[in-house]
Amino acid sequence: MELIPIIRPTLPSLKSVTETLCKSYESGLVTLGRVVASFEKLSCDYTETRHAVAVSSCTSGLILAYAAMGFQEGAEVIVPSFTFAATVQAVHWNRLTPVYVDCLAGSMALDPDEVEKAISPRTAAICPVTIFGLPPDMDELERISEKHGIPMICDSAQGLGSRYKGRPAGGFGICEVFSLSPTKVITAIEGGLITTNDNELAQKLVRMRDYGKGPDGEDMVLNGLSARMSELHASVGLLSLENAQHLVDSRKRLIMKYRDVAARLPGCRVQEFPEDRSTSGNYFTLLIGSSARADRETVRFRLKAENIESKRYFHPPVHCQTAFRKLPHRVVGDLPNTMASARESLALPLFSHMTEAQLSRVRGVLENVLGSR
Repeated sequence: MELIPIIRPTLPSLKSVTETLCKSYESGLVTLGRVVASFEKLSCDYTETRHAVAVSSCTSGLILAYAAMGFQEGAEVIVPSFTFAATVQAVHWNRLTPVYVDCLAGSMALDPDEVEKAISPRTAAICPVTIFGLPPDMDELERISEKHGIPMICDSAQGLGSRYKGRPAGGFGICEVFSLSPTKVITAIEGGLITTNDNELAQKLVRMRDYGKGPDGEDMVLNGLSARMSELHASVGLLSLENAQHLVDSRKRLIMKYRDVAARLPGCRVQEFPEDRSTSGNYFTLLIGSSARADRETVRFRLKAENIESKRYFHPPVHCQTAFRKLPHRVVGDLPNTMASARESLALPLFSHMTEAQLSRVRGVLENVLGSR
C-alpha cells in the first residue's frame, strides 16, 4: 500500500529549474546573484512590501531580525508556546528571554489579551506566529504594539500566501519572516524570506546575511551570519512563487473537504477561520477531544496501520520541551488553551498535488475510527 506522507513539496519541473539557474551556474555566481534578486523582487510584489531579503532559512532570518534590532541582553520577547521550536530558538540565540503566553481556543493563534497582560518594563518585542497558515489578529496586536511602543517581529514561517483583511502577509509588524522549507506551501527546497517596509532594517539585514560585510567586502561593519540564499534555491523559490495562487488554492480545496469530514466526527473540531483572514493552507489539523470515539493515539495507530502519516502538532508545547525548560524564560498563567491544543491536535496529510484517492483513504480511516456508530 502506497505511503501517504503528511506533507510533500509540490516542486516546479526540473527542466524549468535548470533553465532558470543556467546563466548563474555558467557564470560561477551561484549565490546572491541574478536569480536571488529576481526572487526578492517578485516577493516584494507578492507581499506588497518595499523590501524582501532572501536568507538560508526562516530560523536564520529570525535570528538576524532580532540581532538587527539591537535589543539588550536578557530583554523579553512575548511568544506563544503553541508554536514550532524555532520561534523560541531565535530568541535564545540572541540571549533574549521568551515570555510564553496562551493561544486562543478557536484559531489557536496568539491571544492579544494575554499578550497585553504579559508586558513588563523588560519587554522588547512581540512575536506573533502564523498557525498552520492562519494569521493571528493583526489589528489588535498592532494596536498593542503601537500603544506600548513595542515592535512586532512576526514569525510567519507557515504564512506565505495567507491574507489578513485582504492584505497579503508580509507587511505586518517591523518585519515578517517566512520559511521556504520543503514543508511549506511555497518552497525553495530550503530557505527563508524576510519582508519589511523599514528601509534601515532592510539595509542591515542585507549586510548581516552575508557575515556583516561593509561596502568593500572586507571590513565587517555588522556582526552577521553566513545566511545567504543560493541561486539554486532561489530558482526553485522563484518558480514556486510564480505558481503561488494554484498552490494555495489547491490546499484550500482539500482543507474544505477535510472540514466537511470533521463535521461528522463527534467530539472532534477544527481550527476556526475568522472571516477577516485567509489561510495559506500549510497544515490541516484535527482536534480530537475527550468525548471523541477514540483518542488521538488510537487514531495515529490506525492511520499508520494504513500507511498514512500523521503528526502531533505542535506537541509538546515549547515551554514544556526539555531544552527550553533549562533556559531563562517566563510563563504567564497555566496556558490552558495551549495545553488543550497540544493534547488534541493531529496534523493529517496535506499537499497541493494530493489526489482525491489519497484523501479518500484518509477519510475512510477517520470515519471508521471516529465516525458515529
